[in-house]
Amino acid sequence: MLVNADASRYSLAMEPLTLETLGALARERGLRLTEPELAGLLPLVEAGRALIGGLDALLERDDEPAGHFHIL
Repeated sequence: MLVNADASRYSLAMEPLTLETLGALARERGLRLTEPELAGLLPLVEAGRALIGGLDALLERDDEPAGHFHIL
C-alpha cells in the first residue's frame, strides 16, 4: 500500500524509516529541514505510519460498518 499514490512512491511496509529517508522525502516535497527538525519529526511520522497500518487492518474486514449506510 502506498502513502501517496500520485507523487511519492514510499511504501508503508518499508522498514525502518531513517533520518536520511525522511530527509529525502521532505526534499522531494520542497521542504528544507535541518537534522534536528528531522529527528524531532521522525517519531511522529513513525506513529502516524503505525496508525495508518491499523486502519488498513480495519478496512480488510468482511463486515461493513452500519454507520456508512445511515441516511439522515
